[in-house]
Amino acid sequence: MEACFLLTGKPRIGKTTAIKRIIQQIGHEYFGGFYTEEIRNSTNRTGFNCITLNGETVCIASVDSESSVRVGRYGVDIDAFENIALKAVSLSLNTKKITVIDEIGFMQMLSAPFEEMIYEVISSSKHMILGTICVDSHPSIDKIKKRSGIRLYHLSEENRELTTEIIASDILKFFK
Repeated sequence: MEACFLLTGKPRIGKTTAIKRIIQQIGHEYFGGFYTEEIRNSTNRTGFNCITLNGETVCIASVDSESSVRVGRYGVDIDAFENIALKAVSLSLNTKKITVIDEIGFMQMLSAPFEEMIYEVISSSKHMILGTICVDSHPSIDKIKKRSGIRLYHLSEENRELTTEIIASDILKFFK
């Protein structure tokens, strides 16, 4: 049985919300890792925070960033991302049953250490992963989607509630 559960779908469809609901249903104590959350002003998305399941938060991308590394309109702080995400995933792999990696996307794949860690983690049958992955095509991301052992769930407005329940149920099967 595959132990790497990845949600994909268009932006703002509810992937991170689904991850949070699954964590609530199963129990926060089983999970480590990180998720991303958008930063918004009253009308627009202006960036992204990376938040660990231990409660640490750092801004990893912003329209106001002076960073020379850009993805779309966002300046990406790769060092800030690596400092929080790599530590959170490593800690989770050593102490928790399920590691959350939200998201495997264009910004995150700018980090060579993150990309290496992702390939290592998903190649291991020792760790259960719950994450999100970009729907758009990207060479490194496409390789991950095609790997054996990956359960890829395409989230849509029509199926997101049911899909969230199915994933929680599939994960709980590992605890029996």
